Amino acid sequence: MLFFVSCSTVKHPGLSSKTYSTKSGWKLPYNIYFPKSYKEGNIPVILWLHGASERGVDNVSQLIHIVPYLASDIVQTRFSCIIIAPQCPKEDYWAPVKRFEWRVINDGKTTPAMTGVIELLDYILKDPKIDKSRIYVGGLSMGGFGTLDLLHRRPELLAAAVPICGGADLEKAGKFKDVPLWIFHGAKDTVVPADLSRELIKVLNEMGSTPKYTEYPEGGHGIWNDAIRDPELLPWLFSQKKVLKNQKSFKN
Repeated sequence: MLFFVSCSTVKHPGLSSKTYSTKSGWKLPYNIYFPKSYKEGNIPVILWLHGASERGVDNVSQLIHIVPYLASDIVQTRFSCIIIAPQCPKEDYWAPVKRFEWRVINDGKTTPAMTGVIELLDYILKDPKIDKSRIYVGGLSMGGFGTLDLLHRRPELLAAAVPICGGADLEKAGKFKDVPLWIFHGAKDTVVPADLSRELIKVLNEMGSTPKYTEYPEGGHGIWNDAIRDPELLPWLFSQKKVLKNQKSFKN
């Protein structure tokens, strides 16, 4: 098992609280879950990105939604995987997007938080027990934006993605058009308009991509619990496998 910067136990079963020291000198809090089957190797990874309300440094708030479910026995007995749940700093975002206006800012440059996530992911993927062909990312709200932001920055790493009530920089969509997507949104979302997902679907379709899309007609912003429990979602997600063009790039 890899050595990490620091470790303490949180009250969520199976999850360990850690910090990663970034190259720029700040510490990124995150939780990680190792399944019982870890020692056997060939373990897939899910990177989960939380929403704006869970930002901070307590390294617990980001576990409120979805992560405990992914780490639960009901999921892990069928879909054994490593779960990585970083926590975004209070004043930062996963993607360079102006909140509530939903437009790209700062020339689309990688945010410090996303830079830390990419560094952390690259570090963890040095682990030889990880199946590098099955790296998945998902997130809700701000994390939905972050999911799509990571997709256009590192599409070569990701086998599939699940952005929930998020949005993308449409000019970058061509970079991840070949990555399997299942996008979720609530039609009556008053926080992040469903049009952001609809527009992304349209752009991807025009490129010949066929992402899956589920829109809840009566759903508001908080549709993530329904989305993650869609009976077809996890079987679909874990069936996706990346064809690795250069295995050597993942070695220590």
